[in-house]
Amino acid sequence: MKANIINNIYVFTILLILITSPIYGSNVDKAELVFYYSFDADTITNEDVIDQSENGNDGFIHGSNLNNIEGKVNDGMEFPGVGTEYISVRKVHYTEGIPELTIAVWIKTAQRGMIASWDRSEYFRFAAGDAVLDNTTFVAFDICCPIADWHGKIKVTDDEWHHVAVTFNAEMRRIYVDGKLDVEAPTETTNKMIGPKAKRFGFIGVGSEADVFNGNAAPTGWAFKGLMDEFLYFHRSLSEDEIKHLANAPEEPFDVDPKYKLSSIWANIKTYY
Repeated sequence: MKANIINNIYVFTILLILITSPIYGSNVDKAELVFYYSFDADTITNEDVIDQSENGNDGFIHGSNLNNIEGKVNDGMEFPGVGTEYISVRKVHYTEGIPELTIAVWIKTAQRGMIASWDRSEYFRFAAGDAVLDNTTFVAFDICCPIADWHGKIKVTDDEWHHVAVTFNAEMRRIYVDGKLDVEAPTETTNKMIGPKAKRFGFIGVGSEADVFNGNAAPTGWAFKGLMDEFLYFHRSLSEDEIKHLANAPEEPFDVDPKYKLSSIWANIKTYY
């Protein structure tokens, strides 16, 4: 009898640990996911990075020297740091203000470089380092309108992998590094949104002034040089727990189907008996 009680407690303890662990717990909700570039080799065609969100927002590979190599999670994309080598995001453009936004990505770089841009003067840009603020080492998140040039405090240009993320909503804007909050500040844009101004399409790896798909890239003088992996873009502000999950459990970014979660839990329990 005593042995059965002990075994039941043991099983319950294992079940509790598994359910609450990062692998089997709630991950990131796909709500308002706009595009997801895993950069895995099987998602790269001759001219596009395929959007894994199933929204069809693929990225056109502009140039011939972006290399698909080993990344942080499976494969990643190597950018040469040249103003003509970047990814032009299909379909995603703005003519109205952006009420909520999250960008999250793994980067590995030793110098200042543009991560993504929909034009700082019209909407926003996201970078490692910032030309305007003479900052070459911290995450920058420059938004409009009015223009607010803003950066974090944690160095990310040390040629090591870092998970960097920015979030924005009507109340707060935040920068996260490696799953931890770096800096935060109240939203001070005039209409509590990013923009709106002129129509803009976006680029990954260089600045954008494009009013048509694959249009004008600028600035090009600090194009991204290094590696990117697991690029996620949302039209909502992810929670701190969701950002932490992306940084700590990168191989499973989204919620697991409950039936698979449960079957996996029981499979793991059985390994103890």
